[in-house]
Amino acid sequence: MLSRLAQNLFWAGRYLERAESSARLINATTLLLLDLPRQTEFDWRALVEIVGADDLFGQRYPDGTETSVMRFLTVDRVHPGSIASSVAMARENLRSARDLIPREVWEEVNGLHLFMADEGQQIERRLARSRVMDRVVRTVRLTAGQIESGMSRDAAYDMLWLGLSIERADMTTRVIDVRSSDLLIDDHADLQPYQTVQWISVLKSLSAFQMYRRHVRSRVSGASVVRFLLSDMAFPRSTRFCLHQAEARLARLPAPGACADRLHDAIGVLSNADFSRLSGHRLSEFLDRMQIELNRFNDALRVRYFEL
Repeated sequence: MLSRLAQNLFWAGRYLERAESSARLINATTLLLLDLPRQTEFDWRALVEIVGADDLFGQRYPDGTETSVMRFLTVDRVHPGSIASSVAMARENLRSARDLIPREVWEEVNGLHLFMADEGQQIERRLARSRVMDRVVRTVRLTAGQIESGMSRDAAYDMLWLGLSIERADMTTRVIDVRSSDLLIDDHADLQPYQTVQWISVLKSLSAFQMYRRHVRSRVSGASVVRFLLSDMAFPRSTRFCLHQAEARLARLPAPGACADRLHDAIGVLSNADFSRLSGHRLSEFLDRMQIELNRFNDALRVRYFEL
């Protein structure tokens, strides 16, 4: 497979997963507000911190209101991480690889691109926003199913799912990092009674609430949520599960070499973590280390497969 096609498929996987993760995060946050006291002031900028676009957001929307954050995260084409931009980039990457993917995948992504251009403008009202986000999640899940059931297990398939797995691992660490620092600081004394509600929101933003209740079987707490989302071996959005999935895809590609070494390093950091001590600044430092390891893997992947 040509390096250009490998790169396009890897990033198509990342962009599709990014669009779905953003839609889940926005929906879960909107629902969280219904469970908090009516007078609670919510800092919508925390969602911008998760995607790491604080500077660009500050330049384009100095007010920081709910409407500005939603527009920035969903339909702003200047923001490369918005849902509309992610879907558009996935569409462009898949366009050049149409011969390698099921036709239905291209049609669904193209349809979602057109939907975001038309209906994405309705995100200011929360009910309409929820409908748009649900459509994004359903379409990306449908696309993943079509890839899983209709695509040959070749290098194109492995590269697409490699991108999806890495993006999912990256998003999980970002959500934990921003939400945990936001929730754990003592200054939020008035929200202490609602800590459990907020941690449930963290789980729901990663579609993890039901599986957490089923497998952890204890009350929702910050420490147990962090442990589950980072290290659970069976939950498909935990960081550990995603990295092992990426490792399996990478092993099928030709001569992974340094890429496999970097991925092994990231898994090693996770395996050696003492989760009983991960809270506050220690958790933040640990998540920064995981981000560094993922960036090192991306660099190795680019050098090995995309710059030939």
